[in-house]
Amino acid sequence: MASVTGADRPRKKIQRKRLPVAPYFTALLLVLAILWVSALAGSGWKFPTPKLGLDLQGGLSMTLTAYQQGSDEPPSAETMEQARQIIESRVNSTGVAEPEVFVEGTENIVVNVAGDDIDEQALRDVGAPAELRFRIVTNSVADTSALEDALAEETPAEEPTDEGAETPTAESSEAPAEDASATPTDEATEEAPGSGQAAGTDDVSPTLDDVWAKVGPDAAAAAQALTAAPDESTLPLLEPFGELTPEEVSLLPAPVQFYVPQISCEQLDNRPPGAVQQPDIEVTACSAPESAAAEDPTLTFSYKYLLQPATVLGSDVTSADVGNDQANLNQFVVNVQFSAEGAEKWGALTTENLQSQVAIVLDNEVVSAPTIREVSTNSTQISGDFSADEANQLADQLNFGSLPTTFVVETVNEVTATLGVDQLEAGLLAMLFGLILVFLYCMVYYRLMGFLVLGSLLAATVVLYPTVALLGSQIGLTLTLAGIAGFVVAIGITADSFIVYFERIKEEMAGGRSSRSAVPRAWVRTRRTILSAAAVSMLSAIVLYILAIGPVRAFAFALGLSTLVDVMVVFLFTHPIAEWLTRGNLLNKPRLSGLHTKTAPATGDAAAKG
Repeated sequence: MASVTGADRPRKKIQRKRLPVAPYFTALLLVLAILWVSALAGSGWKFPTPKLGLDLQGGLSMTLTAYQQGSDEPPSAETMEQARQIIESRVNSTGVAEPEVFVEGTENIVVNVAGDDIDEQALRDVGAPAELRFRIVTNSVADTSALEDALAEETPAEEPTDEGAETPTAESSEAPAEDASATPTDEATEEAPGSGQAAGTDDVSPTLDDVWAKVGPDAAAAAQALTAAPDESTLPLLEPFGELTPEEVSLLPAPVQFYVPQISCEQLDNRPPGAVQQPDIEVTACSAPESAAAEDPTLTFSYKYLLQPATVLGSDVTSADVGNDQANLNQFVVNVQFSAEGAEKWGALTTENLQSQVAIVLDNEVVSAPTIREVSTNSTQISGDFSADEANQLADQLNFGSLPTTFVVETVNEVTATLGVDQLEAGLLAMLFGLILVFLYCMVYYRLMGFLVLGSLLAATVVLYPTVALLGSQIGLTLTLAGIAGFVVAIGITADSFIVYFERIKEEMAGGRSSRSAVPRAWVRTRRTILSAAAVSMLSAIVLYILAIGPVRAFAFALGLSTLVDVMVVFLFTHPIAEWLTRGNLLNKPRLSGLHTKTAPATGDAAAKG
């Protein structure tokens, strides 16, 4: 009797439990319902639309350039990154969501803000150094040059107060006079045209010698000899100072800036950022313009202050918030809290200077100059003619800290959406063209299964759209051209998951299995590959998002989001649909499915008969 080999033994039929597809479809529908309801609620129950980026809807693009007076070395990379983070925090505090703030080159920071309601001045202010200094007022005088220009005649103005005013010491006035005797020579006068030209260019920064040469030796000597307002005979000699640029004015000694009436507050206010930043020197600064006539608010003047070195700095402030003046509830003030060390410094300053004016200087401007009425330590108030937005901006600047280096606004450009819209249309066409190509390929190669690919891509689209719109309304995610490129690239990644799955089904059916048996076996072997590929794609997107800047981060975010949606769609839609199709006989028909089957191997008896 012939022995029965393993090949001759009858195979046991393994009863595989059918996958219950209803829970998967229910879960997918539940996710869709949550996403769409949330997106509708976030858009005010209107059809949700994604928040478009600068390149798609237009906005403002500002370039800030680091300015280091007297140094040709660019700031370090650490300094620029610290400045970028502070500027980004300031932009976010203005209510602008998802701005693009990135370092360009070695000394530029680019701020891109999308939208058509952006306040350009508020955007410019985010690049201010926000250096706070508390300085005792040595002297003050009204600067009426603006009034004189408007009225074409001299208008007398009253000084704010004489309390605490002191005359400059002989030491402070003699030091610059010594420089004057050595500097303004005939040789320097001959070179003045060349020096003035250099000072007026962007490539060569002026020096103090250039400034003395530009105004001439007589004007330089007269200016440095001043310890009070000039008399009528001296005024004509000082006329050249009115022709100086703000950068040239910033190089002059503080008493010269203060006592020369031809040096206006307009010149002083437009000095380079950080012109009065150094705390241990005497400086001159102006207050914000005040109205000279109630009936004509356009007629304004400012006060010019000669200020002592600062002993209390912005770094001594721990927090700042906005409040209302107790005497005038319509007036906004900024309440400042000092650190332990700052409180000690502030207490010493108020103790030693009772009944004197203390100027609160922010960058190049005197915000306010109140008189010290009593000794205080832990806190103080900064008052001024603030609007609510200005007070909040000042508080934010103090809370976020000053910039580690100073910046000048190089350019502020209005970006129109025309080019972006054209590119968006091109990107959407590329996405549609890619979808069509993927669908046609799958229809030719997989036939019936191509409709499963199309359905899965549509399901991914229905999930992605409300997700992007919801993230735009909740966290300010903006859709940019780079993000659209990420979604286009994700089409190929999503199609890879389908191809891996379908090819495994083909291999199983080519080995003699029916679709009912091949699909679950292929899924068990394929899902690990799909998850591994998705993990690699997610890891790449995360690393790219962390390390990249600007538009590249939008690409990385879109790629990562698409990968997550791809995995969800494959698990909750593609595989359940494939399982559902095995309940019929469609997948077993090669002409319809493209999944070619192979005849099962013959048994031993059949082979013997053959």
